[in-house]
Amino acid sequence: MSKILKEFEHYVQAQQYAHADSLIESLLQTNCIVSLERKDALQLLYRIGYVYPDLTLELCSQRDDIPKPFKDTLRIALGDTPPLRFYKQADTLIAIKIALMRNKPLLAKLLIYRFYRQYGLQSINLVKNNKLTIGNNRRKVKKIHNTQKVSIIVTTYNSAAFIENCIDSLLNQSINNIEITVVDDASTDNTVEVLKKYSSIKVIELNENRGTYHARNIGIQLSSGEFITFQDSDDWSHPQRLELQLEELLKTNTNIASYSHFFRVDELSGLPTCRQNYPLLRLNLSSMMISRITLNKLGGFDSTKRIESDKKLLQLIESIYSKNSISYIRKPLAIGLYRENSLTTAQASGFNKYGFSTERIYYD
Repeated sequence: MSKILKEFEHYVQAQQYAHADSLIESLLQTNCIVSLERKDALQLLYRIGYVYPDLTLELCSQRDDIPKPFKDTLRIALGDTPPLRFYKQADTLIAIKIALMRNKPLLAKLLIYRFYRQYGLQSINLVKNNKLTIGNNRRKVKKIHNTQKVSIIVTTYNSAAFIENCIDSLLNQSINNIEITVVDDASTDNTVEVLKKYSSIKVIELNENRGTYHARNIGIQLSSGEFITFQDSDDWSHPQRLELQLEELLKTNTNIASYSHFFRVDELSGLPTCRQNYPLLRLNLSSMMISRITLNKLGGFDSTKRIESDKKLLQLIESIYSKNSISYIRKPLAIGLYRENSLTTAQASGFNKYGFSTERIYYD
């Protein structure tokens, strides 16, 4: 981390936002961005890009090695619609976003097909009415048998509007030896009624709302799979997610846990998005797959907190088994719904415009 970024983070965490603003504005009067190693320069620009898109775009002009997709996200944040460009791998999401912004749904469909094929994945049709629609997949996959049963724990709270997409995506996985356990955290809507249409899943109703990590721990206790993974109720899994993550765990005896990546779709605009603007393909903490034996040794999730316990568990695995014991599949194996009043965006638990939240530290 560069000295500039450390200083910026210090001001943000001290909530001295005026000093943070002055620091970044002062960079326009120097050539310090040019003097940074490319890795450090990108880390700084990506971090401040969603806080100061206009200033960051100006700073980008000081170098000729800044990714064009990143600069496109800055222009989008400033209200512009960049020209259509064809990008590769994860940056294809930027091209898809621009195609939809330009009202070109057929092109967006082709780009999505190309996007998944670049990762060797089955392509999914996600475009409907010029928006990305999570769960818009009617193609059934060919099932393969896995010897080790995988339990998927889903926790719900007032999830009636999107839980069907979540469950349908899990029932349409390419492995067949699975069990789906849904733990409802005392919903006040008709989530449980919606779940009753699925005869093959186990539904556990809690009488008191105590948070997703408490509900997950209950689901772990009441499931039976040799391996366990998780999914948020507003997420959708690609048909090959479980297959590929299980495959990673079975490769060697040293693999303790596997994680995959995902991108988010804004519920209102139907566009791929993320809080940080770039990159759009990010680590999916909720996708952790791990053996039951290991998870029990780790003690499950810290249920005294309602947020960040999945990150805490990842850090615990790294400290006990080393970072090399974790496998990261950098493929778009899930899609998350970016919506108002989720734990990611709600005022009580989300981040402010500077990417900091005292609430996420003290929230319980």
